[in-house]
Amino acid sequence: MTINDNLRDKLHLLKQDFSSRFVEQSAAAKQRALQFIEEGLPPDQKLAFLAKVNGMVGDQLYHKQSPLALSMVFTDQRQILSTHPALLASQLPGASSRIVLYVHGWCMADTGWQRKGHKPDQLLAAAGYTAVFLRYNTGHHISQNGEELATALEALIRAWPCEVTELVIVGHSMGGLVTRSACYYAEHCNYQWVHRLQTFVTLGTPHNGAPLARLASWIDEQAATTPSLSFLQKLGEIRSSGTKDLSRGLIVHEDWLHTDKSPSHDAMQTRPRLPDQVHCFAVASCLGKNLHDEKNRRLGDGLVPVPSALGESEQGMPALNYADHGKWVGAGIHHIDLICHPTVMAQIRQWVLTHTL
Repeated sequence: MTINDNLRDKLHLLKQDFSSRFVEQSAAAKQRALQFIEEGLPPDQKLAFLAKVNGMVGDQLYHKQSPLALSMVFTDQRQILSTHPALLASQLPGASSRIVLYVHGWCMADTGWQRKGHKPDQLLAAAGYTAVFLRYNTGHHISQNGEELATALEALIRAWPCEVTELVIVGHSMGGLVTRSACYYAEHCNYQWVHRLQTFVTLGTPHNGAPLARLASWIDEQAATTPSLSFLQKLGEIRSSGTKDLSRGLIVHEDWLHTDKSPSHDAMQTRPRLPDQVHCFAVASCLGKNLHDEKNRRLGDGLVPVPSALGESEQGMPALNYADHGKWVGAGIHHIDLICHPTVMAQIRQWVLTHTL
């Protein structure tokens, strides 16, 4: 054996040893991370942590059958709601015939609606509405979440303790796209809940897409201000399926099924409209105070430009069918604060109660 052969064998053994140690260390690190998530974080912090991780790599977690992958469930922010009639009745003894469903945005969870002291379950309680919240994996394709929501909501309505006469849905950011997708698939499947849908409000929803660089920057900011998420900094560039769809406003399978590249021109020309026979409203905001300044409108709420949040026609995409009185633009409100800003909440309440059956 030559010196070179001997050296090659030693390098090969060293590589094998390094690989083995790396696998062992990675497995140990993963186990420590799981233990930290399970035992080291309070429930609310744990859910917020998982929501952000799922937004970035939730599709990969799901395909790997990771325990970190979030499942789609309905909650009342205290418990996961059953779709078994008897159990659901025991969980919600005061359930009314009117439901308001809140659908959160990207990298968030159902508990994220509780911000700055805001209590969303009380927003329409005095008018007789029971609040329900959706939790879902925001790393999945939006259309996958939409189709799953369509089916899950049908099961919830069937199991509801009394006959549902009215459904209101409030979707923040990605939640508005997921809801539009759910309406699309519900109509194709002839689900009955879509006929109960009376009012649909979107808050900062990127109907035309949102600049991906802003989404990545937002994740970096969240990680920088949350000690337990510091290791996620710069991971905002990871593009889950949900992130890709969010950046382009895609809500049906055909837009991504055959390619993950840019959607076809035909697909964008024929994008689903807003649901028929439903009062639809869109909220947008500008960080700046001048709502007529074009730069302010392009910056929008820091993540979503005003034209996108209002579903206006741009870059070959037809406008969504929002009526003029169904569009509202606020000033000085950041994207995340749309879920709790007093003026926005007052506007939602006015829209819902004005168009109540």
